[in-house]
Amino acid sequence: MKIKQNLHIHSHHSCDSACATMADIQKEMTACGMTEFGISDHLHSRYNLCDIKSSRNDFLGSKKSNAFHFGIEVSGMSQWECEKIAAGDYEKLGDDPVYGLRFNHGPANSPVHLDITAKDIEELGIEYVIGGVHWPLYSPPGRDNAYEDFFRQMMTMIESPLVDILAHPWNAIEYSAGGWFQDRSTGHIDYDAILNIPDELNEKLAAALVKHGKCAELNLSVLNSTKLPEKCRQYFWNLFAQWREAGVKFTIGSDQHAAHANEIMFSASGLLMDCFGFKEENIQYFFE
Repeated sequence: MKIKQNLHIHSHHSCDSACATMADIQKEMTACGMTEFGISDHLHSRYNLCDIKSSRNDFLGSKKSNAFHFGIEVSGMSQWECEKIAAGDYEKLGDDPVYGLRFNHGPANSPVHLDITAKDIEELGIEYVIGGVHWPLYSPPGRDNAYEDFFRQMMTMIESPLVDILAHPWNAIEYSAGGWFQDRSTGHIDYDAILNIPDELNEKLAAALVKHGKCAELNLSVLNSTKLPEKCRQYFWNLFAQWREAGVKFTIGSDQHAAHANEIMFSASGLLMDCFGFKEENIQYFFE
């Protein structure tokens, strides 16, 4: 299968380590034969809404291709921390509050919050929104807590009228279940947590995606990750094949953070999509 969509690209305006320029993104995606591709810089809380505004301005000044689109990737956040960030009611530690109040211990039962509004989306000309789980929201370590936390965040994304695409389902569950977010050491990564995600949760996610007409993302960085054991990559491919059979539609994203695109990733992923039975009609094209 020839991959011709890439809706998950981070520019140098993203609040993390991304460093690609708008000019290089357009040139390289066009050379790769993408018929629709787009920016999806990170928005965690309104603290870094300024990054999205900068990205939008650069996009408007740089756009030369009708295949080039402007989206964002929003993170699940705790309502508790978003309120504290908005009020300036926190002690800055490390990179707080770019990634939320990661060094604080907040209430695990605070509602999941997306710190963007429909008005923001309209005013910034955002064409699509990817919603992603990137870390646990103050839940204690352990597999069951991690599953519940990530599931709660993903369901919020799926049910939100603002979100179009569920980013990299279950990505980083191995870090949450193992307690890496607390201890930050490789000894706290539980790869087997990927292999033991309860079937019931996956069935509920697939049903919710279909019910709400949302897409799940085939995230090529996760599906080709050399950091994951092969059995984990196989698990994800098989899971998404099951979701496909349940009627879920997909989008494709490279999740590029590097300065330049990895062309080999697209060709290799196309072959894997063939192997796992994905066809053109399983992909949702938003702009063709």
